[in-house]
Amino acid sequence: MLAVYWATSTMSSTGYGDLVAYNTRDRLLTSAIMFVGLLLYGYILAAIAAAKANDDAARVTFQNNLMGIKKFMLENDLSVELRKRVVENMTLLWTKYKGEAVPGSKSLIYSDVPTSLQEDIAIDDAENHLLKVPLFRDLDMSFMRLLASKSHVYVFNPGEIIIYAGDLSREMYCIRRGVCEIMTDDLKEVTAMISCGQCFGEIGLLFDDYCAATVRACTYVEVIMIKRSDLQQLCKDFPLVEAQFQHAAKLQPEFLQRVQAEDVERNKNSQTKIRSVLDMKSKPGEREEENDIRVTTEPTMSFKVHTNWNADGTRNADFLDPFKRGPGRLFGYLLMRITFLPNSRFVVSWEVMRVIVAMINTFTVPIHGSLLIDSIFLWVLSYMLDFIAIIDIYIKMHVCYFNKESRLVTHPLSTSKRYIKSNLWIDVLSIFPFEFLAYSLHSDLDYNGIHVLTLFRLNRLLHFYRLPLAFDFLESGVEYDTVLVRELKYLFYSVIFINWLTCLLFNFACPPKPEMFGGHSEGEEESGAGEGCNPNSWLGKISFMDAGANVYTQYVCSLYWASATALSVGYGDITAMNLTELCLSILLMTGGVVFFGYIIASIAASLANADSQRAAYRRKITAISTYIEDQNFSESMKDRIIGHFEYLWLRTKGIDPKHLFEALPMSLLGDVSLSLYNDVINKVPEFQGTDVGFCKLLAMSMKPVYIRKGEYIVKKYDIGNEMFFIHRGVVSVVAEDGNRIFDTMTTGHFFGEVGLLFGTPRNASIRAESNCDLFVLHKDDLEQVMSQYPDIRAQVYKTAEDRREAARQRSIMTMQGEAVPTKALPAALLRSKQGMLPGHIRRTLCYWLSL
Repeated sequence: MLAVYWATSTMSSTGYGDLVAYNTRDRLLTSAIMFVGLLLYGYILAAIAAAKANDDAARVTFQNNLMGIKKFMLENDLSVELRKRVVENMTLLWTKYKGEAVPGSKSLIYSDVPTSLQEDIAIDDAENHLLKVPLFRDLDMSFMRLLASKSHVYVFNPGEIIIYAGDLSREMYCIRRGVCEIMTDDLKEVTAMISCGQCFGEIGLLFDDYCAATVRACTYVEVIMIKRSDLQQLCKDFPLVEAQFQHAAKLQPEFLQRVQAEDVERNKNSQTKIRSVLDMKSKPGEREEENDIRVTTEPTMSFKVHTNWNADGTRNADFLDPFKRGPGRLFGYLLMRITFLPNSRFVVSWEVMRVIVAMINTFTVPIHGSLLIDSIFLWVLSYMLDFIAIIDIYIKMHVCYFNKESRLVTHPLSTSKRYIKSNLWIDVLSIFPFEFLAYSLHSDLDYNGIHVLTLFRLNRLLHFYRLPLAFDFLESGVEYDTVLVRELKYLFYSVIFINWLTCLLFNFACPPKPEMFGGHSEGEEESGAGEGCNPNSWLGKISFMDAGANVYTQYVCSLYWASATALSVGYGDITAMNLTELCLSILLMTGGVVFFGYIIASIAASLANADSQRAAYRRKITAISTYIEDQNFSESMKDRIIGHFEYLWLRTKGIDPKHLFEALPMSLLGDVSLSLYNDVINKVPEFQGTDVGFCKLLAMSMKPVYIRKGEYIVKKYDIGNEMFFIHRGVVSVVAEDGNRIFDTMTTGHFFGEVGLLFGTPRNASIRAESNCDLFVLHKDDLEQVMSQYPDIRAQVYKTAEDRREAARQRSIMTMQGEAVPTKALPAALLRSKQGMLPGHIRRTLCYWLSL
């Protein structure tokens, strides 16, 4: 045992100095052991740090993206309600996929499997959903295998809109899990409920028509989405299937007429039609609580699950019958008639209090069992905490839960049965009064007997199991930065670990005497804390410690040796004095190295992940710099390129703003996009008065772009394929030489709409006079949106042609010296600037350039 003790103290770098090498051979061997121990310790630290960093990499990446989304929404003044919906949806995606898959893309399980296996997986998954839809029930199985493999899965929180009535949808949705509500157009009434295996959106899939009704998620919902484009592509390879769909398309007038009749009946009492989140806002002067319509609902404190009688006066058999069978008879008298929602304020607040109780127990129970044995305060406190734990057991029997199908189970018999199968036994064991069993052996107790009773209370340390669960829950969230939570966790674990070691060492030095359990011997006085300690223990050999030392001094002294041993310091002034303490020291040295090594490695991994985004961006800039040097770019060009990427880092922190919201479902993405870009879209004459669905698709096509001061946005003679909207900053219209400024434009202005529609070359250059935030709309995206709205397409081009013709007429009048009505010119073009061209020429040029 001495050899193990010396080897452990040497390899862990503790080195008390009580055992040392006395000859050259021993010194050489000790040196080798020191090096091996140091390298082994370093390797273990590196391995733990690497494993922790890899385990947390996906969460950090997902969280960085979410932080970018929150920053972008805050900078662009999105409503609090809409920001909350986005964050909740992203949190749901993390809970579901852990950052390894994005809705709308291929499933995680498809990434590394062959195509045939992908189809088998898809059709197996679709067997309980798609194959039961009447539209697909009798189709060729080969066709269904391919169609199922092209399906997409989306998830929705309770209360989230899946589709809006009146939107042009080309998708069909089949409910895979959960329950949905079909709403009236004003979102005030539920007209029908649909659940697993049912579908909606067939009109868009078959006839490329508008959605007939608004559908909202009632519970957590998973839907399988089939796109019209995928269906049409597959039909080309299956002529018989294509013929069946063509035959179904012939029934469009009759089908749509029936749908319209149902729509009229459903919305006969509706006063308004909600098409987007913008329609849910109160009008000026109206009371918000009466007119605002919320998409999501707040959880209540409890969920009523029982009435003995139904609303029609009949007996509520669904609730009462389970209490008449087997153990249900007993539970019928014990359980309440309500259950609590797991995310209600009451349950969350109670769980916070229980975690605090567990923290208090894990800290006070060891002290009570070693140094403060006869503390009346700790005895009273411990039984108060036990009483709270008993109440907690009863409450936990009434907390609802979600089953494997993500359905909320609310019946008290089911909730109590689940709790009994899970955590009931450890909760009961953690409060079981074993000290009463010890007290029953003899009721006449002295100090040492009380010491024994406190040791029988060590089962209260089992409350500790709640702490890792609580910290894991707090760390699992991605909607806020969890670095502080993680650091507080490690700090708390370290304090608890050292406190346990401190009390353990003191108990080994001053153990209770079994012969004193039934009372002290005749002529022997009762002993207090610190008295009666083993004189051959580490505590008995301390020169400055006497029998009358107070509890504080005793605790600090024990803490000193525990820290010196666990932290591998080992001054040598306090050492093990007997075989038991040698074994204990070996455990402490080994446990300290492992525990604190894990803490250090975890912190290192956390810091590495926190800086991973910056490190990746630095590697990107380094690679760009290497490419620039390899291609012999000029210094000015190099400065512009590197400066652009440095500016992007300041604005985006390495998150691509063009792909921020790609993981959101279509309905929520439409609400976010319309809230962001609706105002700037309505400022464009060509887009004014267009349908909400058109504006929504147009907004979803717009992307943010960031331009540094002094950079050109467009240059003269470039083919115009984009239109720009100024969100922040100032731009100027300049001549080819860059010296003459024709005009300036600021927040709210736009340019490039004629080039976007007609593809004409730019008539001038546009330069950023400050750092600018712009929104850009590409021609291809506009054409794709307008292809779905032929009437709006004709309207847009007619308005653009009218404006071009009006501009030509005004320019002719200006060149001929005739008066042009000033109301026909943009206000920004009428401002005079020192050093510009003559007024009539500037107005003519600037009007053309603004188009």
